[in-house]
Amino acid sequence: MSKRITVSLIIIILFSIFFQPSVFAQSRLEYPNDFGIEIGGKSIVYSFTYQRMLNHYIGLEGGISALGGGDSDGNATVIFFPVGAKAYLLPKNGSPFITGGIVFINASVESGPFEDSTSNSYTYAGLGFEYRAEGGFIFRGTAYGLISEGSFFIWPGLHVGYAF
Repeated sequence: MSKRITVSLIIIILFSIFFQPSVFAQSRLEYPNDFGIEIGGKSIVYSFTYQRMLNHYIGLEGGISALGGGDSDGNATVIFFPVGAKAYLLPKNGSPFITGGIVFINASVESGPFEDSTSNSYTYAGLGFEYRAEGGFIFRGTAYGLISEGSFFIWPGLHVGYAF
């Protein structure tokens, strides 16, 4: 009997959370653009990202990240350009999503008389959850699979941003 009561309470709680009229994602269409920073994620350390929603379910995104350092004799720079899309599974402000795309990398080294530059890329796929508040605040957590030349690496990403 207590198992039935517990299951009933869990169903009631989930129903009250996910089926309130206020949770429907009006903010995705009212504020289709969002900008933020992702720590970790598809660009390894961080990236500034922009996303544009096409409808309740599909968003296109792009970003940039740069790492570098050096001294008076030389320096090195690595720039990441992630480009991809997100597919939201629910038309609500709190929704799981799947994502995928490609990250273009450009690396350059200047050291004394030596200068070299190279480009490469890798793909990513991920599963995550987004909460989009009515006021515009966005939080996303994503588990990415980074894929390059037959190797696979799982890497987390946390994103905070603002929709406008």
